[in-house]
Amino acid sequence: MQVGLLEPDRFDPAAIARLQGMGHAVVAFDGGNLQEFLKPVQVLFVRLAYQLDADFLAQAPLLRYVCSPTTGHTHLDEGILASRGIKVISLRGEQAFLETIRATPEHTFGLVLALLRNYRGAFSHVAAGGWNRDLFRGEELYGQRVGIVGLGRVGFRVASYCEAFGAHVSYVDTRDVKANDGWQRLSGIQQLIETSRIIILCTSYVNGDAPVLGQSETALLSGHYLVNTARGELVDEIALLAAIEAGQLAGVATDVISHETGANQLERWNAVAIKRNVIITPHIGGATFTAMARTENFIVEKLAATLQGTEKTT
Repeated sequence: MQVGLLEPDRFDPAAIARLQGMGHAVVAFDGGNLQEFLKPVQVLFVRLAYQLDADFLAQAPLLRYVCSPTTGHTHLDEGILASRGIKVISLRGEQAFLETIRATPEHTFGLVLALLRNYRGAFSHVAAGGWNRDLFRGEELYGQRVGIVGLGRVGFRVASYCEAFGAHVSYVDTRDVKANDGWQRLSGIQQLIETSRIIILCTSYVNGDAPVLGQSETALLSGHYLVNTARGELVDEIALLAAIEAGQLAGVATDVISHETGANQLERWNAVAIKRNVIITPHIGGATFTAMARTENFIVEKLAATLQGTEKTT
């Protein structure tokens, strides 16, 4: 079986060796002719740089498995994949394993502190030769009211970090989730915004879902801090950008934008960030050497188990 690594940069050598040990031919895409690369591939490993839509998948007639070491699937057209009988192997639902991966919670918490202390502006100020600390007086996390949207794996960990710094934690979640004593569960997003100064989006997103922060919720964010390391599609991006442009929010940090691999609003994001407390990172929440190596190896083992199960039933 031919395995293709669509984004092979620093793909873990142990994971490649394991694939080869299973008897698979492993081919890495060199940035050349994509159609020629995809044509013989039966198993495709992807990250987040490509949108696997109908046009993309038409170039891969033999494809049977898509392996993505991610929990979100916004880069995958799940309807087309299902109609083609292509199985997606990802990290979605792998809670026990994911509890040991802390990259995204740590990045999220880092963005919270960076917003409160105006790090981006301070870094740029010093780089330009300035040394005026009074321009960048910030706020402490201690005593702040933090609202977590989605108390899953990432949300729970971020809430724990905030609590350790002396913040008061509230949350909303549609599921029955565990929470520490003292964390307040609220009935909905509106109540969360009204009672919290810092809003952190940690909830999951399924293609086609409505944003959890629509126009009406965005209108309530005046004077608030917003952090999003989940998915750009969780917010009404146009409404949010308009609110930022109007100077309504105290600060915004996002590791994600809508339609990251297609036509998107990145240019507008960069424009609004010039003179405001806005931080944009390129979806690096899970991008640490440790996390990526471990997740790649986990997905390889999950592929091995899947293929073994398939072979036993055929």
